[in-house]
Amino acid sequence: MQFHFDTLPLAYLIDSTLQSNEGYAQSFDIEICYESPVDNTIQVRVDAQRFVQVLSNLLSNAIKFSRPHGQVDVRVSMIDEQVRVEVQDYGIGISEEFKSSIFQKFTQEDAKAARKYAGTGLGLSLSKTMIEKMGGQIGFISTENLGSCFYITLPVAATLSPSLTAA
Repeated sequence: MQFHFDTLPLAYLIDSTLQSNEGYAQSFDIEICYESPVDNTIQVRVDAQRFVQVLSNLLSNAIKFSRPHGQVDVRVSMIDEQVRVEVQDYGIGISEEFKSSIFQKFTQEDAKAARKYAGTGLGLSLSKTMIEKMGGQIGFISTENLGSCFYITLPVAATLSPSLTAA
């Protein structure tokens, strides 16, 4: 897997990913709500295509595993010199038994889930590999029957000067 790193505005990466996943969310009747109190000038050093792939995977999982007519929240926050992007759903959640193997290849909670939710069980494993290659981390918090919050953290690479963001 090759990576092509650039320093890019995080807000742009998130906005473009949300736009490209809006149709998928609509097909499940899921509303995506985006909240970011973080400065739009924050930049991260990532492979843009891989970052979008990871965030899209988290979004599509949240959408798939949500209840009908539900909502998926995307939040951005700063923790020290790290930016944290969270994707929260209010769906089926993850069982305690499955939590320890969720980032392993070809894993899904059960065979019925694989048929119902259509997937290979590779998305989270690949996402973990890609985020770690970009210097970040991925994790989750989940309660069965209440939903899951997957998050990625990345080091902040730079902050654009205000004059450059006004253009």
